[in-house]
Amino acid sequence: MINYFAYGSNIDREDLDKWCGRNGVPLVKRLGEFPAKLGHYRRTFNYLSTTRNGGAANIMESAEHSVYGLLMEVKEDDVNAIRKKEGYPNHYQEIYVDVEMFDGTMIRDVRTYKVVKHLEELEHQPPTREYLQLIIGSAKRYGFPVDYIEYLKSIETKD
Repeated sequence: MINYFAYGSNIDREDLDKWCGRNGVPLVKRLGEFPAKLGHYRRTFNYLSTTRNGGAANIMESAEHSVYGLLMEVKEDDVNAIRKKEGYPNHYQEIYVDVEMFDGTMIRDVRTYKVVKHLEELEHQPPTREYLQLIIGSAKRYGFPVDYIEYLKSIETKD
């Protein structure tokens, strides 16, 4: 079993399932899913995704910020589907982080994905409203803090 932290569109089960179907990839089976917080990072949209036609979520180190997302337990076989969706290794790289469950439990060495350095833009790359709504809808569904949801709603979109 692999622990994977999703903070972008992969927290939306329907979006991930649709992507797998369109790309002939077996559906990612979530053996467990838990809202969690990644400390010392901030969410950015500093990557321009041609498949999303706008900015896509990324994380950047930041001592005073946190990113909320979904800790998923997946089978080793499903990692390849996640890697393919993330554009690994050309667009996103794998990194290992520690995340905090909402009950305070720390989970160590969790796999997540971060945009490769040479593709990070200096300016905000506005995401589409549809893409941002996937993230906001999931944030509500999984009970992320209200102030974090309000922050997500304040992000400038391209449409």
